[in-house]
Amino acid sequence: MKIALFGFMGAGKSSLGKALANKTGYKFIDLDRAIEEKTGKSIHRIFDEEGEIKFRQLEHEILKEIIKKDYTNIILALGGGSIVQPTNRKLLEIKEFQKIYLDVNPEVLVERLMKHKNERPLLTSIEDKTLPEYIKALHLSRKATYEKAADIRISIERENFEQVLEKIYLYLNLN
Repeated sequence: MKIALFGFMGAGKSSLGKALANKTGYKFIDLDRAIEEKTGKSIHRIFDEEGEIKFRQLEHEILKEIIKKDYTNIILALGGGSIVQPTNRKLLEIKEFQKIYLDVNPEVLVERLMKHKNERPLLTSIEDKTLPEYIKALHLSRKATYEKAADIRISIERENFEQVLEKIYLYLNLN
């Protein structure tokens, strides 16, 4: 089975993907980490030096490289903006990935991201006082695309990590 986890930044794609891979024995790839390994630069540095457009091009090229390997059992954690790009959605559809949208309540996202603002290139230049509105607006602008791209939508309110992991496991019928 090929699984792609996506959703807004702070949704838990990477940590849930790793845990799900450990539970299933599937290969786990975090697209952002793959970009960093391939370029030798942090995501922040790519954004700072080359901008978001160049980052999105790199993201697409490296996603193509990963998908070309045609893994049988893989869990792929996408970046928050990856699935917004039509070319990336098309790649995942061609290779028949189960696309799982981790839909986190915007209030929960604000709480999570306010604590880790400096780790997110799209947030570092936003003033703290306007950050909650920015997060909510960006989330809202992506939500329809996330929903349309999803094969499975996992709604996350205030469940703990293990509860969310179990939801995913049950939805995929991996027993």
